[in-house]
Amino acid sequence: MTLEQLRMFVTVAEHGSIARAAEILHKTQPALSIAIKRLQEELQLSLLKKTANRLQLTADGQRLLPHCRYLLRQEKDICTLASHLKQGHERKIEFAFDTICQQDSFFDSIIDTQQRFPQTEVYISAVQRLGAIQRLIDGTADIVVSPWTHSFHELASFETQPFGRFEVVAVIHRRLLSQFDRLPTSSSQLRDIPLLMPQSFDIDLNIEKVMGVVPSSTLRANDTTTQKGLLMRGAGWGYIPQINITEEMQTGTLVQLVLDDVTSSIRGEINLVREKKRPKGPVATFLWQALSALATS
Repeated sequence: MTLEQLRMFVTVAEHGSIARAAEILHKTQPALSIAIKRLQEELQLSLLKKTANRLQLTADGQRLLPHCRYLLRQEKDICTLASHLKQGHERKIEFAFDTICQQDSFFDSIIDTQQRFPQTEVYISAVQRLGAIQRLIDGTADIVVSPWTHSFHELASFETQPFGRFEVVAVIHRRLLSQFDRLPTSSSQLRDIPLLMPQSFDIDLNIEKVMGVVPSSTLRANDTTTQKGLLMRGAGWGYIPQINITEEMQTGTLVQLVLDDVTSSIRGEINLVREKKRPKGPVATFLWQALSALATS
């Protein structure tokens, strides 16, 4: 059994097609078929089965897949660490942050890092819906700033530093309030108005369960900018990070709702996070230390 066989198996499993996997790996289809056949023979297990239009994992294949991915990540980490040792610095690092965070708080640290290590490309990714944590799990990002809950420790081995606070609030456009005698105090009073919600979260999170809301009508946006635009046009009421609507709340264009029967706001931590077991080169270490100094100042 070789890492190359495992890589072929994982790619076929992820795409459900020998042809697509061959294209991605720059291999011939017969070569992939032979490699996977030999892997199954060596393990004495059937890992894949044919369906009408794709290959699917067997029960044994499903159990084996995460272990194969782990070994391939370990191989990548070894190669990354060797490259750091050889060059003395990383070729690139990625810093990801959730747009719910105050962005100007870490710009100076990023600039200082780039000036200290000009040969390293620093990728800066703004993501939403808790996608920063997922990028860390996937090995795409080196360091992230993200909303944090201690249950995330179950997803991977993380090192964290408190970095701030966030608040998500329920709001409605003042134009929609004209149909009420007074400001609504329960979600039942809003049943005829669509609820604006995220489409999904990159981390498994049920927003309806968290908020306790059972809407009769919803509009789902996949980013905060779209959600804010819909709120500003009076398309419905909804939950949105307060940092994104500070000016609109100050002018009274958007009005915060305080509802008795559901959660009206969520307050929580923002943390600086990195994966404990991932190799850390000098550039990522410098950026982490610079951001940690901000977190403790």
